[in-house]
Amino acid sequence: MIGKPKYKLETIPVWDGVQSGSECFLCDLMKEAEQHGVDFYLGSSVMNPETRVRVNEYGFCNSHFQMLSDAKKAQDLGLICDTYLEESRKKFKKAFDGVLNVKPGKKTEKAIAELSAQFTNRESGCLICTQMKSRLDRYVYTIIQLWNTDPKFKEAVDESKGFCLHHYNELITTAPSVLNAKDANAFVKSITELELRNLDRIAADNLWLTQKYKSANSNKPWNGCEDAHHRAVDKMVGKHRVLDPIAKIKL
Repeated sequence: MIGKPKYKLETIPVWDGVQSGSECFLCDLMKEAEQHGVDFYLGSSVMNPETRVRVNEYGFCNSHFQMLSDAKKAQDLGLICDTYLEESRKKFKKAFDGVLNVKPGKKTEKAIAELSAQFTNRESGCLICTQMKSRLDRYVYTIIQLWNTDPKFKEAVDESKGFCLHHYNELITTAPSVLNAKDANAFVKSITELELRNLDRIAADNLWLTQKYKSANSNKPWNGCEDAHHRAVDKMVGKHRVLDPIAKIKL
């Protein structure tokens, strides 16, 4: 975020999230945003000319195209694929012809490179990721503002399990553009202390999981660490992330 962003506060989902007990409630909110994006593009919007133009131009990342495919809405996805594929073939035609007609030698390598560049360019950017990024910006802004103005929310955050490292980074890098220098410094320090406490907790749980498989510990209690390896992955890299937003459009 650049400058001083002014987003509409998303207090209800953020309050619900911080009370969820999740390892990263921003990941949970991004899961909801992701599903909303899938439902949107497989719903009535598929018949909206403006939406179809955007889909034909940008499409979706691999992950979200697969989610659209897994949703089992054949007609809706078929309509999307019909015009997206047609637009893709138009964009690739010149480069395809170049590969078919080129003579052996260095010109072959150049023709292949040009076609490969077309593929890379076509796959860059995702409309569902862009929707998710818009929501993420609002949620991050809301968390920072509520933390700074609502003592009860600040307490709830401090008692939470923190965030995955990816979304922790989103929060601390955004704070200086939302708060004044003094408040941003306080927020970053508080969130970092929260994150370190919870990384220690995850590390201890995961260590006990590894030790529990030793014969000497087989009869000792798990202490809730059966899923520590899953939680460790969730904390390190996050479960639901924005992968490939399109910077030049807002949704």
